[in-house]
Amino acid sequence: MRKILVATAALGTLIILDAPSLAQGFRIGPGGVEIDDGRGYREERDERRYRRMCRELRDRCENRDIYGEEGQGNCRRYRRMCG
Repeated sequence: MRKILVATAALGTLIILDAPSLAQGFRIGPGGVEIDDGRGYREERDERRYRRMCRELRDRCENRDIYGEEGQGNCRRYRRMCG
């Protein structure tokens, strides 16, 4: 009986010590649950999203008369956020 308890305690200790290495971190937010495994996919995705947002704001700023968006603040937002 004692051997079983010692083995169970040792196994439990190994599992608890190994648990933090299973994932670098996790985040619960508006996009759902996200597990960060340290490979940098999130940073790449955020960078693409940022570039796309700046590209859209620049387009709307440069072509505001074509889109009919006078007074929407796109140029101000573009300068503040992108540059």
